[in-house]
Amino acid sequence: MKMPKHGLGIIIRSRCILVRDGKILLQREKNGVYSVPGGRVEFLESLPFTVIREMKEEAGIDVLPERLVYIVETLNERKGRPRHEILFYFKCTHLGGEPRREFKSLRFEWRDPLEVRDSFWPPGMAERISSDMPSFPRAYYIVHVEDELKFINTFSDPILFQMLPGSGRIAKP
Repeated sequence: MKMPKHGLGIIIRSRCILVRDGKILLQREKNGVYSVPGGRVEFLESLPFTVIREMKEEAGIDVLPERLVYIVETLNERKGRPRHEILFYFKCTHLGGEPRREFKSLRFEWRDPLEVRDSFWPPGMAERISSDMPSFPRAYYIVHVEDELKFINTFSDPILFQMLPGSGRIAKP
């Protein structure tokens, strides 16, 4: 598939990781997919503020982002169209309120991420989050492509330079 160089846009989201009693707060969509709650960054809105706003609007709770723990870049297709998303995961402090059970098509649940690993998005993040809980000792830059997570420990990692010109796909080594 020939990919346009411009015009599709990049989706930017901020996510909130809250840990309580060995579980994290997850959102479940009506299709059964679990993910860390958060949402799209609005124009002229900072990444940490997006987390605060989205958690208040959707989960009904107050949070304070402590620090950035993951940047996940997804390069894939959805419904036959190329999709490029960048997600910023913040370890947060819970300041107040109990998460509402439902908001629109979302349900909020405290879960062990490994319990729902087969329904977790992006695939592989449940294991990464579970192994880093509760302290999240280091930050990661992660590329998610072709349903696989690639953990990048250095910005000279060869995977970052394997984009096939004009294709929008990472080359297999």
